[in-house]
Amino acid sequence: MNKTNRIKTIALLLLCLPFCGGWTSAPEQDNRYVGGELIATYASEETISYISKEVVADISTANATPKYSAVSGMENGCGAVAGAIIVGFYDKYYGNLIPDWDSYYSSGTYRIQNGTYVQTLLFDLYDRMQTNVVAPGVSQDEFKNGLKSYVVDHGYNLQYTSLGAGNSFNYSAFKTAINNNQPAVLFVKTSNLYTYQTINNEDVVSAHSIGGNHIMVAFGYYEVKYTLSNGTRTDKYLKVATGFSMNSASFYKIGSYVDAAYKVTIN
Repeated sequence: MNKTNRIKTIALLLLCLPFCGGWTSAPEQDNRYVGGELIATYASEETISYISKEVVADISTANATPKYSAVSGMENGCGAVAGAIIVGFYDKYYGNLIPDWDSYYSSGTYRIQNGTYVQTLLFDLYDRMQTNVVAPGVSQDEFKNGLKSYVVDHGYNLQYTSLGAGNSFNYSAFKTAINNNQPAVLFVKTSNLYTYQTINNEDVVSAHSIGGNHIMVAFGYYEVKYTLSNGTRTDKYLKVATGFSMNSASFYKIGSYVDAAYKVTIN
């Protein structure tokens, strides 16, 4: 196997999946996650015209997460990238998860992707997850088993705690995890990313499509309440590390499709 972004923008926020109401039921476990690709062409655009806007919550894990992405030779490698982001996050607290290299600066912020050590980590996880061996991409079990194998082999324990899926996604439990500095992994269907611009009293949200089932890491939540001319509207999002080299940090709208979600604990 082969080893290897109208006027002033106040914020660039990315939302994964369309604006829709209510979680749908999770499909069978044998779905494969291939990462897809980010399509730059706008798929749709929504303009939210408001009288006022209040940020109700804006909470993240400490310094968010590393922002890693696939390198050459990692076809369908979203599982390995998501796993590496989890490992890089916890390397700050449990040394030697990435041998001979620290994923963070003394300030606590995460380093950019290293061409040697992170690349080695990516390919190790890529192989452990049996990426493309059974079929293109990885299954949920292949992802979970491969990441756990890596962590155990480096002297630590890993635990997955289900945060539900479909109509049973537990947003309250997810917020508790984030408040306790614990990220989560999300398995999602073919989805959209969005650029978010604020222009005067309007938020313009433009969709970009991702082709293919995808795995991402959630590291926070964001809630915003709009006062509109005809009432109010509150949008709630999960903050996610997308695994893409562009648009690497994103918002995932509560109410969008999710196959499964797990809090990931390493100790």
